[in-house]
Amino acid sequence: MTATAARPENAVTAWRSPAATYYLLVASTTILVLVGLAVVLSSSSVASIRAGSSNAYGLFLTQLMALTAGLAAMVVGSRLPVMFWKRAAPWLLFSSVVLLLVVLTHGITVGGNQAWIRIGGFSFQPSEAAKLGLALYLGVVLSTFRKRLTNLKHVMLPGGIVAIGVIGLVLAGRDMGTAMVMLVLVAVAFWVAGVPARFFGIFGAFAATGIVVLLNSGTTRMARLTQWASGSCDDVDACWQQTHGTWALASGGLWGLGPGMSREKWGYLPAADNDYIFAIIGEEFGLIGTLLVLAAYAMMIIAITRIVTRATDRFVQISGAAIGAWIVVQACINIAVVLELAPVTGVPLPLVSSGGSSLIMSLAALGVLMSFARSEPGAAEAFAARPSVVRRSLAVLSRGRRRG
Repeated sequence: MTATAARPENAVTAWRSPAATYYLLVASTTILVLVGLAVVLSSSSVASIRAGSSNAYGLFLTQLMALTAGLAAMVVGSRLPVMFWKRAAPWLLFSSVVLLLVVLTHGITVGGNQAWIRIGGFSFQPSEAAKLGLALYLGVVLSTFRKRLTNLKHVMLPGGIVAIGVIGLVLAGRDMGTAMVMLVLVAVAFWVAGVPARFFGIFGAFAATGIVVLLNSGTTRMARLTQWASGSCDDVDACWQQTHGTWALASGGLWGLGPGMSREKWGYLPAADNDYIFAIIGEEFGLIGTLLVLAAYAMMIIAITRIVTRATDRFVQISGAAIGAWIVVQACINIAVVLELAPVTGVPLPLVSSGGSSLIMSLAALGVLMSFARSEPGAAEAFAARPSVVRRSLAVLSRGRRRG
């Protein structure tokens, strides 16, 4: 009875531990990265074959290189103190702004969006770096001027103006999906910072007007929205992608067709390894696989909520919430598009979709969140009180030898 009664108590103690936030981030990240690798391997190999590549695994190897760089950034970033991120925030943001300006003059256009530049033989999307830079910069600025944010002047200067400028540069490259994610990031940062609700009404009206103007300025944007809203478009033309995404999810059933057994990836579903990778997850791993992905994002939401509510540093609260909004809202948009709950926007599924820029910067952002989690009050003591994996392993081995 004593041992049985102790188990729930131990579980509650572990949940209340400041280290729980860190381990939730590690667990959710691990799940999403592993699922992403499995499905990217399955879908990108087919894409390479259809493109006539001599190496069917070329795209997957590129993803592995991006994963290696991203994991290095995450591990190093998680060990850096919060003060480092405060000091690095302006440099990260203004470096990404310079790259965004380079995109407008020497950028690569893909799918109608001029959002990539080529660096050392690899393409890179500066807007992904701008998300992290903007989240950290707003954390510094809004925490510094938090007592003056009841005044419109201090709301706009410097945080508001800088945010508008960065989003404007992204929109100049016609990447409306990324710009909308950044808009949510900014709104969450200002909300957590304590900006009065009346300002959100004002800026919301301006944002809505701008979105309407942008939708009308591009024929494909308005066409996508109209087709989605009407629900009556040609399945073999305008709605080909949405239709085959739905078929992929439906054919997976409960357990899926099995790893690598997707049929839609064979040229039927465009962007199977990127924007529509959630559909391939559903086809190969079924409802169980999709629920696992959703559970991983739910774990991430819980961890981010713990960071925001438990942190004593306003910078950590604001930046942590902004980074969390970026990753979680982008995931929600991607999944909503696949489920035909939103029009096609062209944003990848964080940590899962193929794409080096997105994967590297998402892992780097999670490294920042892990750094914030390690700075939670009592976290340092909790980590110090836990023996390392190596020490535990050596202790088990030594006990085994004594028994032998």
